This record gives sequence, C-alpha cells and structure tokens, in this order.
Amino acid sequence: MKVNVMYGGELASMAGVSRETVELQEGSTLSDLLAYIERAHGRRLLEALGNRLLLLVNGRSVKPSEVSSLRLSEGDFVSLLPPVLGGLRGRTV
Repeated sequence: MKVNVMYGGELASMAGVSRETVELQEGSTLSDLLAYIERAHGRRLLEALGNRLLLLVNGRSVKPSEVSSLRLSEGDFVSLLPPVLGGLRGRTV
C-alpha cells in the first residue's frame, strides 16, 4: 500500500524532501512507517525531536501510546511536524 508522508519545518531539511510516497506492506502500523523513515533518512531525523514530534494521520493527532497499534491504510496522509513554539512576546491583545 502507498502512504503519503509530509515533513514539516526542520524535518523537511533533514529528510531532504518535504513530501514523499512510501510503499508499505498491507497492515503496517505507524510504528512500521517510522522504522522505514529511520532506515531511509537516518536515525537523527527522528532522534532530533525525541518525544516532541507531532504526528498526524489524516489530520488527526496521534498519541505516543497509539503509534504501535495504529494501522495505516492505502492513501493515508501522515504528517511529521516539529513542535510549534511561539506567542506574543511582550505584546498585549
């Protein structure tokens, strides 16, 4: 099955691509996809963010406890995003 992967922010620079389509076995989990990404792009891509990595599958946030059990389907869209930081520094609204 084919799964679409989008790398956000600094992850796109580290992966060398902002989007890619990955071929996985039927019944693969999000954990299987992350293992593929680690093999294809190197361990540092995922280690750089540790547990701060935000994962979305078809726009839905995935909890760390769901990664190994969440089965992916043909055409799923998986987003890997670094944490978003920011705010209104010194500004009042």
